[in-house]
Amino acid sequence: MATRKRFRAIFGFVSVIALLFLPGIARAQLQTLRIAIPQKGLFDTTMPTWVADKKGFLKDAGIKAEIFWSSGGAETVRVVTSGSADIGLATGTESVITAFLKGSAVRIISAEMTGSPDLFWLVRGDSPYKTLRDLDGKSIGFSRPGSSTHMVLQLAAEQFKIKPKLVPVGAPPDSYTALMTKQIEAGWASPPTFLDKVEKGEVRIVFRGAELEGVRGVTTRVNFVNADFYEKNQQLVKAYLSAIKKTIDAMYDNPKETVAIFAEINQVAPALAEAGFKFFPKEALALSPVSRVDFSVDLALKLKMIDKAPTAAELKKLILAE
Repeated sequence: MATRKRFRAIFGFVSVIALLFLPGIARAQLQTLRIAIPQKGLFDTTMPTWVADKKGFLKDAGIKAEIFWSSGGAETVRVVTSGSADIGLATGTESVITAFLKGSAVRIISAEMTGSPDLFWLVRGDSPYKTLRDLDGKSIGFSRPGSSTHMVLQLAAEQFKIKPKLVPVGAPPDSYTALMTKQIEAGWASPPTFLDKVEKGEVRIVFRGAELEGVRGVTTRVNFVNADFYEKNQQLVKAYLSAIKKTIDAMYDNPKETVAIFAEINQVAPALAEAGFKFFPKEALALSPVSRVDFSVDLALKLKMIDKAPTAAELKKLILAE
């Protein structure tokens, strides 16, 4: 009887010690998730993962994020298909479809942007061009081939029946440099970049992606995963998406805090960050559904990115998003 009591006492003591150290054990068991994120500082690409990490949502999901910054488009696809990153964010839907059909081991795990409310194009303050139509035959910058800026610009040219010269310029700072040094007549941006310069009259907005009639309701950018990684880590990927959905809800439930973080990341005034935040309706960042894939397939065919449309079976294999 005494022996049994001593055993219970020892067992109870060990249990208390285990409980005290469980948080440390959990932290030690965090799994690293390598994430390729294009265009550091942009709201939809940067904020969800950044805030999820800051608020501890990723840690709660058992994830330690290792971030690779890219300039978007094909570069993000290469980083993931090469195995340097596990997940790629905010990449043109047609680019991921193209990579898949060309044999790359990629799978779409969620929508990232529906429509194109965030993108806009600028001209210099002293430019004679007032609208996108005025830029027929002129040089207009976009980020990288296969990016959503590339797609939106081509669709805009079609909508307004113009034939501009499309120039890949990289990230917004590179776009601005090319614009102000007159290498291009219009450059792209996304909030909050250069909204302060718009206020000062140094540059003017001549076109916003929100003006594109054809892409409303279309998932223009997606999040995708290396297929080999997904096969071995399905629960980890699902945990990441769950944390990001929770983060997006929190961001829109607490707009003042979101604006403050957005301002901090971009080192801009809160008023500028707030103006940028208004470009992004919550529904545009919904992770599901992946809408109007037919539109992205038709676009890839039109741009000669692919030779034939994927079959229903191929699309089912490619798109894992619920």
